[in-house]
Amino acid sequence: MRIVTPGMLLWPLSLLTLVSAFPGSMNGHNGHSGHQGMHKSCPYANIQDQAKPKTEHEKRFLFSLMKSPVDVTGEHAFQPPDFENGDQRGPCPGLNALANHGYIPRSGVVSFTNVIAAINKVYGMGVDLATILAIMGTVWTGDVLSLDPSFSIGGPDTGVNNLLNNLGGVLGEPQGLIGSHNFIEADSSNTRDDLYVTGNSWTLNMDKFMAWYNMSTDGTYDMSLMAKRAKIRMDETIHTNPDFYYGPVTGLIARNAGYIFPGRLFRNHSAENPEGTLTKSHLRSFYGIYGPEHNLTYREGWERIPDNWYKTPVDYGLISLNVDVIDFILKYPELGSIGGNLGEVDSFAGVDLGDLTGGVLNLAGLLQDNNLLCFVTEVLKFASPNALAGIYSTVAKPLEFVTNILAVPLLNLTCPAFQDLQMGGKPLWEALQDNFPGALKSNRAL
Repeated sequence: MRIVTPGMLLWPLSLLTLVSAFPGSMNGHNGHSGHQGMHKSCPYANIQDQAKPKTEHEKRFLFSLMKSPVDVTGEHAFQPPDFENGDQRGPCPGLNALANHGYIPRSGVVSFTNVIAAINKVYGMGVDLATILAIMGTVWTGDVLSLDPSFSIGGPDTGVNNLLNNLGGVLGEPQGLIGSHNFIEADSSNTRDDLYVTGNSWTLNMDKFMAWYNMSTDGTYDMSLMAKRAKIRMDETIHTNPDFYYGPVTGLIARNAGYIFPGRLFRNHSAENPEGTLTKSHLRSFYGIYGPEHNLTYREGWERIPDNWYKTPVDYGLISLNVDVIDFILKYPELGSIGGNLGEVDSFAGVDLGDLTGGVLNLAGLLQDNNLLCFVTEVLKFASPNALAGIYSTVAKPLEFVTNILAVPLLNLTCPAFQDLQMGGKPLWEALQDNFPGALKSNRAL
């Protein structure tokens, strides 16, 4: 018997309300639709150029959109987590800070619609991008079948699962973002350890943070520095993690986004510099680092939004992320790999993209037009049935949610016609697990 709950009917309507409330959110960071402003001869060059204000009038106009800094007073004053009473904090500094300021529940258990609205309001992430991240968090690490679909930004929490005592829902307990390895959380992150090296991929490693912190020679962090840091960490991981896995979603997109999002969304903006600047003080605040410069210490879960901090005046959406990932890959082509170590350190092997896509794409083709977004969404659609089968007793409804959400941003994109994704004659999901121990160990190959 199929049970249809009020939550199943209402939360898609809530999503439509969110999207209609932010009509510009389907555009790129420059405020233009992604497909109209692209030239095949030089992909994305004009988008990057248009995103920069050229006159003082444009700068004043952009700053006027900000109106006031993000509120960190009153109901949004900083409060550290109460771990003794079950508050959840996890691997994402941005979400931890939202909880500490009450933009999402301070418990760290957040609903699908709440997290979209909060990420947009505080950080200026486009609703298109925030929606995809929210559906991944809810489906892969929470319970999309509950009366109020939600997930934990930390570990397992009983507040996530509330549908008829889980009748027909999640197999076992929702694991939260801490349990999202090779679904969302990935190897080779900026400030966290790899799960199969230390057993803890959610707590900040102070040595890794300081290595990043000390890379700046002028106290600021631009996207070139962030790309270089991503390259450095990838090299370190190849040298230290025999089970390093760099998947088509978790590596190519999610892992690189872990460097891009702070570089873009943690910047402070001003009338003089509406593009924003990321400084050492911002890093300390957003990453829960306290104390004098000569004696910095980490307080787990104490991430906070800086005082007098202005978010981006133009939403940062899917097209913007596409541009930044491509820029990373153009600087360091290995960041565009798919593959992993083969059970030993320094044994990294990559996947032939042409084989995987039936000859539709190679790396050069991946960097043209919208092909990167198209490819990643195709992987998610193709791999989701197998992935969901290990989480839900019945995959039809979760799969429907995933495919419906992924269809929205693709409406405005022209994508190549992909065949069924295979590798060496095997389905992609199976082949990646057969070839890469890190994917097999987690039973996940995203």
